[in-house]
Amino acid sequence: MQFALPASSVDGGFHLNGKYPRIELSELEQVPGVKSVAVYLSPEKAKAMLARNVRNRKLSDQVVEKYVEEILNDEWRLTPAAVGFDAEGTLVDGQHRLSAIVKSGLTVPMVITTGLPVAAQEKVDRQRRRSLFDALYLSGQVRNRKWVEISTCLARRTVSSNSGSTPPDSVVKQALETHKVAIIAITDFMGEKSVKGISQASFLAAAVLYYEIDAEKCLEFMSAIRTGAGLALDHPALRLRKLLMGESALHSMPRGGANQAYIFRRSVYAMQAHMDGKMIGGLREADDFEQATAVPRLRRRQGQRRVAGKNLELD
Repeated sequence: MQFALPASSVDGGFHLNGKYPRIELSELEQVPGVKSVAVYLSPEKAKAMLARNVRNRKLSDQVVEKYVEEILNDEWRLTPAAVGFDAEGTLVDGQHRLSAIVKSGLTVPMVITTGLPVAAQEKVDRQRRRSLFDALYLSGQVRNRKWVEISTCLARRTVSSNSGSTPPDSVVKQALETHKVAIIAITDFMGEKSVKGISQASFLAAAVLYYEIDAEKCLEFMSAIRTGAGLALDHPALRLRKLLMGESALHSMPRGGANQAYIFRRSVYAMQAHMDGKMIGGLREADDFEQATAVPRLRRRQGQRRVAGKNLELD
């Protein structure tokens, strides 16, 4: 496999705004046979590349769908993560990205690397990957991980996911943008120190919605639930606190992602009762606040370029 590299891709070095010393790439010894090029990769070319996917792990439909969501919602970015082929022309990295390009039907920018050692596949995706929190923290959009966890819980409501599966990054980012003021208020009020039970993101996500309806009553409820001191047995905050702290004798408590939906719905029920000034004999489920505004659903934007990658040649 060979690439016809455009002349403009050959550079003697680079620097960043004159701040750092120039790095002369021409002084570095090149690895023989390995080439990389950034192209606009079309669905047709991506499909042709997948024909070389003869030795790889099982394709994850969930991962493919996440990439598709990124492409359709204009969240796709050109990164150093490349589609890679070994010296024999076999695909060693990128089957999920290529499959997403085919499924989306859109052309996206992509780095293609050829000529890698055959053994390179042994080291692909073996190290720690960056999470959405890492990306948002490094870009200055969040201060702590709890913001992203709360946004993820809120995002699940927009995609009707109760299984615990992670929503697309674009949906989580939209939830963060939509509810950021309330998320900051709730996390600042509760403090950065994690407290057993009442630091659960699903509970805090319900509190964010309560805060957006009535900030004063919400903070009153959150203050009560932190200690439980002086509360009547049927007070909604005490009922919910016992559940969150694991003091309730429940034998049907779900696990994993279903537990998050379980906690969220009972938190909403308790907070709704508090908002209405009612005592409760137990906790039930409520999908949303009666006075809550509708959470905006994600609108897909299909503004990606439909340009075939012309400077890529496979042989």
